[in-house]
Amino acid sequence: MKVKTMIMIAAICFAIIPMIAYTAITNINVRQDGTTMFESELKNLALSQANSIQAVLNNVQSDADTLARMPGVREYGESGSSADLANQNINRFMGDNPLINSVSLVDESGKIVAGSNIGSSYFNFDAYGEYKDDVLYFNDAANTSDASTTMFIKKTLDKGTLFINYNLGGDNSILARFTSASTFYSQGSIYIIDTNNNWSLGTTINSNLETQFTSDITSKIPDLEDNTATDIINYDGTNGKSAGVLIKAGGEDGLVALVACPVNRTGYYSSKSLSPITLVTVLISVAGIVAAIMVSKVATRPLNKIEETLVKIRRGDHEARIRNMANNEYGQMSRAFNNVVDEIVVSEDRYKVISDMSDNIIFEWNFKTNDVTFSNNFNKKFSYRPPSDHFGDSFLMKAKIHPDDANRYRSDLDQLEKGKSFENNEYRIKNIYGDFIWILMRTATLTDADGKPLKAVGVMVDIDRAKKSEAKLTEQASYDALTELYNRETIESQIDNEITLAEARKSEMAVLFIDVDDFKHYNDNYSHATGDQVLKFLAKTIKETVDGIGFAGRYGGDEFVAMIRNAETNSPADIAQKIIDKLAAGFDADIGERLSVSVSIGIAVIKDNYNTRVEYLIGKADDAMYSVKKSGKSNFAFI
Repeated sequence: MKVKTMIMIAAICFAIIPMIAYTAITNINVRQDGTTMFESELKNLALSQANSIQAVLNNVQSDADTLARMPGVREYGESGSSADLANQNINRFMGDNPLINSVSLVDESGKIVAGSNIGSSYFNFDAYGEYKDDVLYFNDAANTSDASTTMFIKKTLDKGTLFINYNLGGDNSILARFTSASTFYSQGSIYIIDTNNNWSLGTTINSNLETQFTSDITSKIPDLEDNTATDIINYDGTNGKSAGVLIKAGGEDGLVALVACPVNRTGYYSSKSLSPITLVTVLISVAGIVAAIMVSKVATRPLNKIEETLVKIRRGDHEARIRNMANNEYGQMSRAFNNVVDEIVVSEDRYKVISDMSDNIIFEWNFKTNDVTFSNNFNKKFSYRPPSDHFGDSFLMKAKIHPDDANRYRSDLDQLEKGKSFENNEYRIKNIYGDFIWILMRTATLTDADGKPLKAVGVMVDIDRAKKSEAKLTEQASYDALTELYNRETIESQIDNEITLAEARKSEMAVLFIDVDDFKHYNDNYSHATGDQVLKFLAKTIKETVDGIGFAGRYGGDEFVAMIRNAETNSPADIAQKIIDKLAAGFDADIGERLSVSVSIGIAVIKDNYNTRVEYLIGKADDAMYSVKKSGKSNFAFI
């Protein structure tokens, strides 16, 4: 049988069928006795209704206060001045409040001066004199169709009166807001009663409570306290026998809610029925659990085989495969699993062969297991034999680092565990012969779907020959006597060595060819001694600018060459501009004048073409310099 079909049948048998049976039994018993649950829900709904009433009352009172304080309304209320600004703000306020049916600012004579129906008389204005401010009423003061479908709140000003009318009909009405938090039986009703004993009937109002409700209800209204529900009140309603609960919110002049519903007294929930329901529920649950466990074992047995095979492969048994595959989805999954393992083993063997043939050492640090492994060619350079694969026993922790590099190495190692790459990644490490050799370490961090570091993969590159050649060249360097910079031969050797190091570092480097503009001018107009001062000032400026990120030399006459490491971060353009700006600031010459110096600079950059010859690189920078000469001098350009 297909696994999918088996799981589907199990779900139907052990989930859907018991739910149907339980629902049927529960419905039968609930029909027998619903009084307790029914009355409890009436009271809970009444308490919720009081909160809704209070929230709406707070909102409408806030509306009245906000309108009374609005610019234009406030001024008119104080002095009876022009109501134009009041009208603008009232209309804007109505537009932002869909519950509001209309807002009218009425003068002392009853004429509407702002809001809805400006210029007309407010209907039956004198009848509203007995209504209190900041109290929400059903609109029974005017015998019009509009009045029968609104609630209103009044705000008396010194020179006028504000009336805010709220919609009763529709989903976006004040009655809908009163009952927004209430859900009840489909035949249930919630009536809202104001302080004048007007009450809501759908979207209309009725002022005669006694025609609908008995004195058992109406007599309790005067004694109601806020947020305190009455006991269940049974009465004969239009739909037969009904039960209701009264609750009040908003204080003395607040609103009352009657939460009511017709009651069918033919059946009650018998307390004796709880025991069989509980027993049946327990038996069904136990049967379902037992069945689920049995099905789970049968369905997941093939998955256990896959897991066991994975464990064997991880422990080094690369020949482990899933055997005895069934002819279903699990069998297809097992065959695909075996194929993937075959490909991984072949790929891993290829990876090992390539790494063993390379002079570079590859390592992995698994953060989840905290194990570190090195490629087999590790033993060709280092003699350390770790007692285990644990990080604490690994060469990364036990390597003998040169004292001058140790702190920097430990700091970089700490950052690696946090998912960052090695930064200052050139270190001297003692090799198999007991000598310290220069090693370049580069790393990449692999993360999971949440971005958390899973493992770090790194490579250790032997750069000892290039580094020592660099040091030897520095020791044996020949300097220009006048400028104390490298001479032409030395700078070419140094740049050649830097190309080798840039390739190992996988970084960029740049060469700047610098030529003095109109140098003959200094010799002819001043003296050769002044010309020498210009060259010394130029040499000092270049050396100070590139110090720490490169070096410089005198290439011949008034021509100089500077080399910049890590050009991807040390911008050659910025460095060239700094040199131009510093030289333009000038220096105080022995002749008693301050002389400024103008130069043209050509820039050539190596990004990944590490086979470039030194002469070609300097020649390209020279070509770029001449392009500056032709276009106006005192600038820089790239080739």
